[in-house]
Amino acid sequence: MRAERFDQEVAAFVRTVPLMVPREIETHVAACGYVGQEKAVRAISLGAYRHVSRLRRIWLEGARREELPPKTTMLFVGPTGCGKTYLVEILFRDILRLPTVVIDMTGFSETGYVGQDVNSILTRLLYAADMSLAYAATGIVCLDEFDKLASGQNSAVFSGAGTTKDVSGLGVQRELLKMLEAIEIPVPLEYTHSDYAPKAVMSTQDVGFVACGAFSGLKGMIEQKGGEHIGFGRVPLSGEQERIAVSYSEDDVMLARNFMSYGFLPELIGRFRRIVPFGALSGEQLSQILRSTLLAQYVNEFRLEGKELVVEEAVLDRIVEESLRKETGARALEASLMRYLEEAAFEAFSEPSLRRVSLALKEDRIVHDIS
Repeated sequence: MRAERFDQEVAAFVRTVPLMVPREIETHVAACGYVGQEKAVRAISLGAYRHVSRLRRIWLEGARREELPPKTTMLFVGPTGCGKTYLVEILFRDILRLPTVVIDMTGFSETGYVGQDVNSILTRLLYAADMSLAYAATGIVCLDEFDKLASGQNSAVFSGAGTTKDVSGLGVQRELLKMLEAIEIPVPLEYTHSDYAPKAVMSTQDVGFVACGAFSGLKGMIEQKGGEHIGFGRVPLSGEQERIAVSYSEDDVMLARNFMSYGFLPELIGRFRRIVPFGALSGEQLSQILRSTLLAQYVNEFRLEGKELVVEEAVLDRIVEESLRKETGARALEASLMRYLEEAAFEAFSEPSLRRVSLALKEDRIVHDIS
């Protein structure tokens, strides 16, 4: 009886999930203000459509899982600030309204070591599903900062670090390997140490997984393998290899051995049935994000405070130039804008009589005016 009720709850929820063809999903993503990554958007739009279609065929039409393609498992590889995690959030959480969680993997370790237990990932999914095992069984888990799980085997070298070794080694990868399979896992119901928390058994057979990572140094490592080796088998890093805002091609992410050299179990990488490369955002794309989204948000904030915010076009162009130099993608836009806006906002928000804040470029410097 309990199993029958569970099936009914899942079926009832699946009926509420919007069913859109891939092109409709792509259109909705663009309508949410997502900029760039056209190939990646098409890939995940198809993946999302297949995820929902698979759920409907299993839970509403009675199809057997073994007769259908496997569940959604995707790996996004691309530089920081290029929109990997944001794409997962707006698509699965906002558009499809599925239980969706974004998990920062930097804090995890294998059971018995300091850090979060891997099984608590599904605890987060349960909370996103209002503690309903039925709803959570259809959800999406985004494993953010996935590249930080690279083991001590990682030989990649990149600017600012010599290794991305994780103290937990390969233990977390092995735990994730099991989770990505269609198995039943005891899930802690509270955010405490999993040995003491009450648990519920949850199946991952229909849970979709999307991992995201910048994989710093991977591009340079791939290029080293393709070049001539000198000395102890290493080649000097070129300026391009040291760059943070690198773009990956399909060929770069096709070979599992590249990820194995980076420090990943080949079996784990093999569980991701689609590895999607992301490119660094161009100046034009950053400009579009700044003008259509970020600036509009700050203008609206000032309006709600009863004040006007005016930013000259030359200032916006300078912010885009600075963001390109920082090589952290869209994240650099807000940092640069706030750098110039902070002092003016402090004064304007502190004094009710001040009604207008403007940013202008004068003598090659960005200055503010408050009136």
